[in-house]
Amino acid sequence: MLKHGLQGTISNVLELDEKLEPKVGWCFLPERALAVGDVMLAQKIALETDEAAVLAIAKSFSPRLPFVPRAVRRAP
Repeated sequence: MLKHGLQGTISNVLELDEKLEPKVGWCFLPERALAVGDVMLAQKIALETDEAAVLAIAKSFSPRLPFVPRAVRRAP
């Protein structure tokens, strides 16, 4: 099960636009405390299996705030 998270935590998910710029941020976490890597895996699986249900419980936030790093594109 998932719950909404807190803005500013390491487990936030950023939705990117077509230019790879942050479009909207989403905060949601597993109900149980997990290691950071496990939280990220749980978020990935949740979004891939039922994105609409995840976004229905997640808290959105503006990714334009100063603490959000810009997306960096890797060289091919």
